[in-house]
Amino acid sequence: MTTIVAISRQFGSGGARVGRALAQRVGFRYADREILSEAARALHVEASDVEGLEERTANVWERIGSLFALGAPDTPFIPPTLPAVSEAQVFHAEERVIRTIAADGKVVLVGRGAAHVLEDAPHLLRVFLHAPLDQRIALAMDEYGFTDHAEASAVVQESDASRAKFVHAITGHDWRDSTLYDISLDTGTLGLERVVDILVDLVQRPDTPALPPVQPRTAADRERR
Repeated sequence: MTTIVAISRQFGSGGARVGRALAQRVGFRYADREILSEAARALHVEASDVEGLEERTANVWERIGSLFALGAPDTPFIPPTLPAVSEAQVFHAEERVIRTIAADGKVVLVGRGAAHVLEDAPHLLRVFLHAPLDQRIALAMDEYGFTDHAEASAVVQESDASRAKFVHAITGHDWRDSTLYDISLDTGTLGLERVVDILVDLVQRPDTPALPPVQPRTAADRERR
């Protein structure tokens, strides 16, 4: 049975909403921004000092910050200052936090490269959430308070580009490569509630036995072909 869910998501695909709802329904811990907070504490800096050094670029959040106070929809945003630490330090600090949280099991982690950091962890479900660009722009405008469509579009696409670079840096693969995940879901087509239902079923389902080994063909088999 799955005890760790690591969600990677396109900006505006509803990853945080899905993660929170999934954690609530299966009784798991939810970890997102606390990974950043714990990493900052370990580095003896403020979370705002490392906000722009994670999987997202600072200019994305600077644009959002110009509209209203935001870190996530329910947390305050503080415009990033000159970094007191390097990107590598932030990544390694967050990696340690992710592994510590995952070690206890029964957790849903969103972003921060968790799906790739934990790729060899047992009982792990790696999820990629995506949606059509127009729907993600609409969600960004609704959830983050954009009034200008072009501005929202730029933020969404800049976020996608920075996350793609981040994942490529740690995996060498395209962020959208489905082989990096156990399941890839289109939240625009399925809807957030259906996506949560699917993930709840996967988390609660007993481990699926491996496919039986392929039996080598005999000479007789080859002749029948």
